[in-house]
Amino acid sequence: MRSVEKIRSVNPALAQKIEQQGYCLRDTDVPEVQKVDRLMLVLVRCGCGRFLCPAQDLQHFIAIIEQHAKDHPNEGDYIRDVSLNQ
Repeated sequence: MRSVEKIRSVNPALAQKIEQQGYCLRDTDVPEVQKVDRLMLVLVRCGCGRFLCPAQDLQHFIAIIEQHAKDHPNEGDYIRDVSLNQ
């Protein structure tokens, strides 16, 4: 089952909102996605690459990348966006 369909089965309004956002997640969407399935994979695009992680771990990985960017400003990594893994 696609991620958005799984979300729609529990929270139709959230699924519609995410579709309208082009499947990108906003900060306020993440806790709601975690309520549906904390292990749902999200795609994180950074300045220096991309990776998949469970929704439950997203904030942890974002914090690591942001701290690394502060500690090493010349490397220029940052979070571009987070989306549902389709």
